[in-house]
Amino acid sequence: MNRNIKTSSITEAAMITGILVIIAYLSSFFTILMFFYPTPAIILGKRKGFKYSVLALIASDIIISMLLGLQTGFTFLIMYTPLAVALTYGVCSDEDANKTILLGSAAYMISFVVFILLLNVVMGVNFIEQLAEMYDQSFAMSKEFFNNVPDDLRTKQMEQAIKNIEQTAPLMNYIVTNVFPAIMIIASVATSYINYIFACKFAGRFSINIKRHEGIGYFSFPKNFMIAMAALLLLSFLLNALNINVGIIQLNLFTIVFMAMLLQGFAVLKFYIDKSGLGKFVRTLLLVMVVIMSLNFSVIYAIIGLIDLTVNLRRINRAL
Repeated sequence: MNRNIKTSSITEAAMITGILVIIAYLSSFFTILMFFYPTPAIILGKRKGFKYSVLALIASDIIISMLLGLQTGFTFLIMYTPLAVALTYGVCSDEDANKTILLGSAAYMISFVVFILLLNVVMGVNFIEQLAEMYDQSFAMSKEFFNNVPDDLRTKQMEQAIKNIEQTAPLMNYIVTNVFPAIMIIASVATSYINYIFACKFAGRFSINIKRHEGIGYFSFPKNFMIAMAALLLLSFLLNALNINVGIIQLNLFTIVFMAMLLQGFAVLKFYIDKSGLGKFVRTLLLVMVVIMSLNFSVIYAIIGLIDLTVNLRRINRAL
């Protein structure tokens, strides 16, 4: 009986390995697919055990390197395998959904940093500078295209587009070169959250039970999040007092805190809209209005998030 179970587990691990390799191959044409690489591994881990998921991930990384090249295999090994392992571990350990998502976020963020450092050390490529240069070239090409349009064919919309490009290009360069770490952390949370939600969606079809996330309305950062951020900010001010330039570090910390509180505030509003007892259409309309107004009321949303993290407005359980 045990031999049959083991054979079944190995067979299923081999099938998931094949699916992972296919996802890696298709991501060469549709980049967005690589962000869903961890999902099959999570399903396998919950069905057959954590070790089979890890074996499938290692096997797929080897096969990807053989079929698609070392660079592609290296990318999936460093960037997405740790994320998949972290999420699978959280799911297999029956951890709280929020805790599992944050665990995956931490793994993905660390992987991203390691990937950037290795690119710099091994290949001599400065990832952030390359990214900034790519954006500059893209804006320059767009501007050149509009400038080459004959005068008699130019419209007011084209002139406005040129002005927008001239205003946006320096801003994007500044964001990429100065606030990239904060963007990276936000992207890590989003990637981890999406994979967890997709795993939950597919769980029922494979007769497994993954603790469902109750929705963005129940999302919350850990209780000690603000303490950690405050400690980092205090450290940066102390370093600044020692005449160490920490301007970029402080900018990123403030950006991380603001975006985190903005997300927390949106979660609070979503929670109370869902609890309002209004019809589905009205609730959807209110949610759309909240999203649309987020650009103008982002500070208010962030304040609501900060209050919720402090006094727990929603009365929900949070990870430490």
